[in-house]
Amino acid sequence: MTFTSRTMTAAAVVLTALDLSAAGALAQDAPRQMTIACYAAGIQEYVEGNILPDFEKQHNVKVSYLPGVSLATISKLQAQKDNPQIDVACLDDGPREQAKAMGLLQATDPARMPNLAKVYDVAKMPDNIGVGCAVFGVGIVYNPEAYQKAGLTPPKSWNDLALPELKGHVIADTITSTYGLDLLIMLSRANGGGLDNMEPGFAKMKEVAANVPTFDTTADLSSFFQQGEAWVGVWTNGEANGYRMKTGFPMEFVYPEEGAPALFATANVVKGAPNADLADAFLNYLVGKDAQQIVGEKIGFGPVNSEVVLAPEQAANVTYGADAAGKLVQLDWAVINEKRPEWTDRWNREIER
Repeated sequence: MTFTSRTMTAAAVVLTALDLSAAGALAQDAPRQMTIACYAAGIQEYVEGNILPDFEKQHNVKVSYLPGVSLATISKLQAQKDNPQIDVACLDDGPREQAKAMGLLQATDPARMPNLAKVYDVAKMPDNIGVGCAVFGVGIVYNPEAYQKAGLTPPKSWNDLALPELKGHVIADTITSTYGLDLLIMLSRANGGGLDNMEPGFAKMKEVAANVPTFDTTADLSSFFQQGEAWVGVWTNGEANGYRMKTGFPMEFVYPEEGAPALFATANVVKGAPNADLADAFLNYLVGKDAQQIVGEKIGFGPVNSEVVLAPEQAANVTYGADAAGKLVQLDWAVINEKRPEWTDRWNREIER
């Protein structure tokens, strides 16, 4: 072998080694993939634009986002139960209880959740199965300009949704949504009933339904208000605040005199999640100070981390702090979920026919 050939051979070996080293580095740097099933409509763009980028950078991961309301997400989890494809499921607190009872969720690893120490106790879930990541009050939202033009006084009671002057201008969710279910329950409470006696609720709901041109299934009322079809509806303080912040649309939130139910948006690790470690990391990140500051300031929802500080004008429009959350009506979801199929059947026969 000549000097030249030996030199060329050595160079080839070095280049090959460098190529292999570079390939190994690229393989190490390739981001992992995980999937979250979370809320649709405006919430998706906020999460994808404000929450996910920093998490993805910190953990070298690419997150796929599957939008949908809580019950639609539960249906996905049921269909994938033997071969889970979703790592994290965002669910309202009521449907979360259903998913937990079905064995679709698993506990987080406390060692991976140091930020939980700063979360309000009211937002912590039993057995470390999931965590509240935003808190809301469910009440009445209305367009004050539309009310003034029609000569109507602002709503004060759940029963005001049944006023005949509002025919064709009330937007309400179907009972498969938390908002539709909350409306039925609060109408019952407002008229002398309760979870053990829903007759007053169904009677008043029939009156409200006469004012509803169509029952929403998306849990997003914004388009109905934007088009002028809706003057009033049932939504949360956080969503009304977020929509007003984003668009400047004249929307006001009212805490009805009979009370406003508490609603927690929860994030949960799916049982058998293919990336359980990343799922735990995402929950921890989501309830950390930085992400929760974004939840309160940019998204306009009620934060659950005690280290978050909001300006007075921001705090006034959300459920801010443990005391504020404690003043909301706490619903018994164990009882509600047991009776929900019966109420749903009756709703479909009597309300949405």
